[in-house]
Amino acid sequence: MVLRNNAQLLVTNHTTDSLLIQCEPGYDGGLPQTFHLEVYSSTNEHLRGNMTNEESPSFLVQDLLTGTSFILVLYAANSKGRSSSVALVASTLRPAERHTGKIAFLH
Repeated sequence: MVLRNNAQLLVTNHTTDSLLIQCEPGYDGGLPQTFHLEVYSSTNEHLRGNMTNEESPSFLVQDLLTGTSFILVLYAANSKGRSSSVALVASTLRPAERHTGKIAFLH
């Protein structure tokens, strides 16, 4: 029921409104475990949402604000308790900026 002691929480894909988070699970002690992700606003640390995955520590978080940073906290749990948390800060992408300058043609 642990994430590996040296587990790395990775954002393997991010868009303007979503983050894909993955981590390697550790030994489960022979008991079924669930994986939990908490998403906090990085500016005021308020909980923005949480997710549970009963199969693997992999989460697709959607409908996030564009160009915003979040604190991601992942932990595993089973009938004996919960693991230590693994955390990182990740951001959604900003939309591509428009180029509004004049276009000059070369002759």
